[in-house]
Amino acid sequence: MFEIFNTEKTTLFKINNFELNVPLNIKTYNQMFLSCCEILNIVDFYNKDDGSDRQKWIIEKEDDDYYIRCVFKRFNFTQYLGCPNKNNQVYLYTSKNKHTKWSIKHIELDVYKFIYTGEKFDNTKLSLVVARYNEDINWALAYNDIAIVYNKGRNFNLPFTTVKNIENIGREGHTYLYHMINNYENLNEKTIFCQGDPFLHNETILFGIDNYEKTMDVQPLGLQYIKQYEIPPKHILDNHKTKTDYGLEYLICNIDENLEYKNPNFIDMGIKNLIKKYNEKFPKCSSIVGNFLNRSNFPIVKPIDNIRFSFCALFSLKKEKIRKYSPNTYQNILKELISFHNQGGENGYVLERLWLYIFED
Repeated sequence: MFEIFNTEKTTLFKINNFELNVPLNIKTYNQMFLSCCEILNIVDFYNKDDGSDRQKWIIEKEDDDYYIRCVFKRFNFTQYLGCPNKNNQVYLYTSKNKHTKWSIKHIELDVYKFIYTGEKFDNTKLSLVVARYNEDINWALAYNDIAIVYNKGRNFNLPFTTVKNIENIGREGHTYLYHMINNYENLNEKTIFCQGDPFLHNETILFGIDNYEKTMDVQPLGLQYIKQYEIPPKHILDNHKTKTDYGLEYLICNIDENLEYKNPNFIDMGIKNLIKKYNEKFPKCSSIVGNFLNRSNFPIVKPIDNIRFSFCALFSLKKEKIRKYSPNTYQNILKELISFHNQGGENGYVLERLWLYIFED
């Protein structure tokens, strides 16, 4: 029915009436149509023309480089063919960049040769830490060479080069701290931290991965809790989210030391319930943030009454930001995280709101 596009075994294609910047069919010699999946960012070959945008491609050229874009509008915005992993497997990525460059040679008549001329991932510069429970993380195969999958759920035979099966405690906060502690001496230049299904919280997150060289030293990657729940409300997103020139959208909210939102037009009942439960555990606590940090022996050197917060623990960090603190600091936070519940309980949600406070200057 179809085969996966691998540049080592498939390079010659037939394109009738080759033209730049218009939708084209791209076919193999045996008339298999280059196609894309509706959800996963893999490409394949299908044996018939289904007449859909999934089989239409636009070839763009800038200077001497070609970029091959699928016409189909995909939920995570992956549209450009790239081949940046060492296994030479072709996937779809979000952007025109050094990982999606091609050379196209005209061989004869309607025959063309595609040669990948982009760069391969450098896993000494970038890591993608994926905190997995039981999510389908096949989307991350496009980043296999830089992905470090921390698996806390079922399926111990995940098809990734680097998989670490670890104890299921502390949710993603434990995973991130575990990575920082155990890789402190050999951190890459930049590390991206994300949950197994980040698209629930930000459909544009892959722009932040594909364009990691353009992101800030401490880069928020969260946009919202879950889109259909409208947390935060649409008017908050429309008025306050940041849109980057490379496609990433993210939101920063301001909260006080008791996790209440500074914006009076945003009331989150889930946070109201969290505050109530936390105060039941610590009835004499006048500051939830202060209590958590003090119990973690974390050095409070910045005000805690106005904290920048981004949703759902999605962010990237330069190595120097992680090394602002010793491994012992992260050990102390981890100890407090699971101090009264092995999954973190209320502490997990408190820590989720403190990542920017911890790492931003």
